[in-house]
Amino acid sequence: MTDAVLVHRAVGASESVDAKPDNGVYVAGRGFKSKEFKVRPSMLTTYFEGPGGIAFNFMMGVFILLAFSAVVKDVIQTGNPVNHFWLIWWNFRQLPQTLFVWGLLFASNFPVLAAFKYWALIPSKSVSAASEAPWMAALGAYYFAFFYLSIKFLFDAQLACACSFIITCENTRIAMKLYAFIRENIPRGIAQKLALADGTKKLAPGSDSIDWPTPAQYTYYFFCPSFIYRDSYPLAPTRSWSKVATYFLQALGCIYYTNLIFTQLIYPQFEPLNYHTVTVGELVYSIFPAVIPGFMCLVMLFYGLLHCWLNAFAEALYFGDRHFYGNWWNSKHMAEYYRVWNLVVHEYMYEYIYKDLAQLIGGKRGLKIAQAVVFFTSSLFHEYWFGVSLRLFYPIMFVLYFIIGGVFFSISRLITKPYAWNIAMFFNLLIGTGMFVSCYASEWYARQRCESVVGAGSFADFLVPRLWTC
Repeated sequence: MTDAVLVHRAVGASESVDAKPDNGVYVAGRGFKSKEFKVRPSMLTTYFEGPGGIAFNFMMGVFILLAFSAVVKDVIQTGNPVNHFWLIWWNFRQLPQTLFVWGLLFASNFPVLAAFKYWALIPSKSVSAASEAPWMAALGAYYFAFFYLSIKFLFDAQLACACSFIITCENTRIAMKLYAFIRENIPRGIAQKLALADGTKKLAPGSDSIDWPTPAQYTYYFFCPSFIYRDSYPLAPTRSWSKVATYFLQALGCIYYTNLIFTQLIYPQFEPLNYHTVTVGELVYSIFPAVIPGFMCLVMLFYGLLHCWLNAFAEALYFGDRHFYGNWWNSKHMAEYYRVWNLVVHEYMYEYIYKDLAQLIGGKRGLKIAQAVVFFTSSLFHEYWFGVSLRLFYPIMFVLYFIIGGVFFSISRLITKPYAWNIAMFFNLLIGTGMFVSCYASEWYARQRCESVVGAGSFADFLVPRLWTC
């Protein structure tokens, strides 16, 4: 077995297999599924055209009532009917600087792509992890600088929460895109290097003509709503700019909807509390009033991002496969819920973390370790997005995802009745979102009103919740 084959397997090169799941688990030795792109609409696109449209109409009714109550309240209290827009203005006032830095993050990919192509043009009789260590170290240094500088800008510019979320989520998304591109093209590069070394392929003087993705192909992949890299994707036959505009307007509407939820339901509950005298019982009770607004925010995130935002880019780019999520609300078990809530990220985690680790380690042990790593990685990045954006370390998101989610994942296997599991799923989502809103909102206000006991601005101050010492 050549070193090239060893490297090829180490990076988990895709294999052509037709393995079928065994009760939801892909058994080692039987192969793994591969992503198959095809032209198909998003589930809500067809769902809302039928009886499911009543759900959209209900949410629109709630939206209108919330907006009307906000306007009436503003007129009575301030005489300004749009006073409740203060939260949007506070969050997005630094959007131009944020988008400029986002552009720099995007542009930084292209020197890496150029270096990657140059690597594929260097003849080599054998390719191993040891021989490519300098290139791997250079890529690691790029990723370190990529995250460090973007986060440094976030803190130095004192970005508000929404703009901070843009930076943290986008540096993660861009890093995932670049990794997938490199991961998918390493086998192609190895084959090219070996062919140049043994003389089966020669380049004309001054030429770099190789079978390699173009910058245009990478740019399309960068903006298309998929984390799985392909040289080309199935395209929709038509494009409607009116649909693109509608999706973007609905996404903006979800931002305004979330603003209403915060200013009308969450802010009035947590802002007036005296965090110097609040009791543990009062904090525990605050979870329950936060359940409904928390779940409404979750629905806005799902509809605004996974449906509207992704469909807008798909429509603009003729991208045909719009199966971005499944009917998670009808999940029959926990594994199905985690899989279909966000198929775009799930497919990436499965393809480039779960499958690669399971193949590298092997056996049932590899499957279990890969599953644990996927859970841990997802939980860690959720905590990173919220912790950095809110400027606090209160790892409720990590606990909910990795610890409580893991326990519930195991317990859910004991629930054999589909309707019973569905009830348990919604209970878990509702109480989880209530805990999320209550804990983060309490710590947010406690950090504004309570003195630090370990030195304000220190790293220890970041780690120690002020709510506990207020």
